[in-house]
Amino acid sequence: MNGNDSSTLVPEGWAALDIKSHYSRGIAPMFMRKDPVGLGFLTNETHSNINGVVHGGALATLADIGLFLIASDGKDKMNGATLSLSLNYLRPGKMGRFIHCQGRVVRAGSSIIFVEGSILDQAEELLTFNGVIKRFRSAGA
Repeated sequence: MNGNDSSTLVPEGWAALDIKSHYSRGIAPMFMRKDPVGLGFLTNETHSNINGVVHGGALATLADIGLFLIASDGKDKMNGATLSLSLNYLRPGKMGRFIHCQGRVVRAGSSIIFVEGSILDQAEELLTFNGVIKRFRSAGA
């Protein structure tokens, strides 16, 4: 475990990720792992719903950002948009826990990428997802 302030429960091998999206900063700080590629965050009361568990929207945001990280194999920032994202909620996420997503590219063409993955709290699966990304060739697309 890391030994500094809010990341004391973040497992070894995860590094802070600079999130550029203003919307996505709502679940920050986020952490990235390169091998295997993963994206995660430490849950707290700002992520909770009225029942005191992780809000489904926070999990959906993690899956959506995770699509791009998985599709790029954690190597670069991919310019694109989510065409579809299908979520299957399996169990609630608990407060004060480090949760993360991981997955794999199912198929990749020159501009369309299919990804599947899951969100876990330690070894317990909270959610599975399937997504499709449209990759843009230029920054102005």
